Amino acid sequence: MIKIPYAGYNFFHQDGWEIDRPNGLRFYSIIRIRNPFYYEENGKTVYVDRPAFLFYRPSDPEHFYLRGAPYTDDWIHLDAEEGELESLFESVGLEFAKALIVFDNSESSAIMQNIAAEARKKSANHDHVMDSLARLLIYKIADAKAESIDLKKDFTSGTIESYRPSFNRLRGRIYQGGEAARIENVSVLADEMNMSVSYFQHVYKALFGVPVTKDLIISRIEYAAYLLRNRNAGIAEIATACGYETIEHFNRQFKKLKGCSPTDYVKEQHR
Repeated sequence: MIKIPYAGYNFFHQDGWEIDRPNGLRFYSIIRIRNPFYYEENGKTVYVDRPAFLFYRPSDPEHFYLRGAPYTDDWIHLDAEEGELESLFESVGLEFAKALIVFDNSESSAIMQNIAAEARKKSANHDHVMDSLARLLIYKIADAKAESIDLKKDFTSGTIESYRPSFNRLRGRIYQGGEAARIENVSVLADEMNMSVSYFQHVYKALFGVPVTKDLIISRIEYAAYLLRNRNAGIAEIATACGYETIEHFNRQFKKLKGCSPTDYVKEQHR
């Protein structure tokens, strides 16, 4: 059985982030980095110019970073019987300590979000749920890798890649504090880029592997979590500050992303 002792989803660092573990961890790791980054591969520094996955064994040194620019990642730590995970990764063709770029991250992103939410729970079937989600994630990443081989030429040779610098700046702004709460709808962003809404959404998902609407929701909820931790304000007031017209809508999206209600989240912070 695969166990997931720790997991994180949408960890955002405005001024960059760096992980340097020369002796590795005692767990296997899956990291999905959502922006360009650097990492060490066989003693050499490699630049990856778009979102990618990294997989590490407990014995693998880990060093990846982006300095002086917004950085976001999702990550899980995995544990299992000796050889079980190594055999699984090998069977689906996923390599350790080597960046893997896939051009559609939507399914893997949803699974990692579910894993991070489930990690907060202590249900009767918790271990079995985590085992199933871990295996599903690995298989879905392998499927996305296979599909990306066919998509690579079209993706990198066309117009979409030329939008990356301006869209990187836009995405950094979306994740900056309460900015997402001030964005009324996607058409505002599309107008800024002089694009139709449908083409803007197509380019955004092609570049980052997630719909812009999902990033807006994540940013609003993460800002709400920050306010709940640091301000003495009511749930309704915070919901309004994060761009929600009704507290019911806010509660529903908060629980879906965080795995608990805003009220329970506040209680956890004061234990």
